[in-house]
Amino acid sequence: MENKNNKRKWYKPAAHHSKKSKYSIEVELSGFLCTCNFREKESIRDAYRLLEEYYGDSKKVDDPKQDVKNNDVADKRDQEDDDISVSLSKEIKELNGQKKPDSVKTFQYLETGVKNVIFISTKVPDSLELGLKIIKDLAETKKQKSRFLLRFIPIQVVSKANINEITTKATVLFEKYFAQEPKTFSIVFNRHCNNTIQRNEIIEVLAGIVLKKNPGNKADLKNPEIAVIVEIIKSWCFLAVAPDYFKYKKYNLFELCNDNKDKAEMGSDAAKEDQD
Repeated sequence: MENKNNKRKWYKPAAHHSKKSKYSIEVELSGFLCTCNFREKESIRDAYRLLEEYYGDSKKVDDPKQDVKNNDVADKRDQEDDDISVSLSKEIKELNGQKKPDSVKTFQYLETGVKNVIFISTKVPDSLELGLKIIKDLAETKKQKSRFLLRFIPIQVVSKANINEITTKATVLFEKYFAQEPKTFSIVFNRHCNNTIQRNEIIEVLAGIVLKKNPGNKADLKNPEIAVIVEIIKSWCFLAVAPDYFKYKKYNLFELCNDNKDKAEMGSDAAKEDQD
């Protein structure tokens, strides 16, 4: 009996909890909200690589002497896939601060508490600018640079998930995008693990803010110039202003590059028909 009791006393959860609290979601954060299909660790890896690659390219333009460590991203991917089960956990730990302090300062994975939904916070001044750079390049080149990420939403601000906080943050955020020239817009609302925030109430309030910024702004549910993305996750609200959201396949990285695959398959089918 004494041995069993002694074993129980050795269990110390405090250190584990302190680690989690070091990196947690907070108000005023910006970053990138990503969805995936059950491969969360791989998706985190893809998100880090994608962001660092394009952010590294931006720094090279600003400062040609800057030493960027991710020039061989594509080459490394094939090598690591051979032993992904071993290398993946190690890589994520390094990216989370053990051996790559520069990466942590710029991009940091934070748990959302919801399966298949990950959030990477950033210190980059304009998350939308970097996000659009990635989205537009993938749409143009049709080169699939992520194997596991689906939607990739640049988040401009995080707030508490209550109507007053959301209204305050949205009023400030919308000034830059809706107060000048008239724009068409839509409100895209998603909710995870939260039953207190009502979809219709949020849409009505946010649409009202947009119209107050400029009476010429008009709702367009099919092809708006700007979509306002509202992602409610537990007690947090992730707000994003997404230009050409539907044009760019709802910022779904897989769908953006899927046209290339479709064309290749069509070409292959045509070749077979010619041979027949």
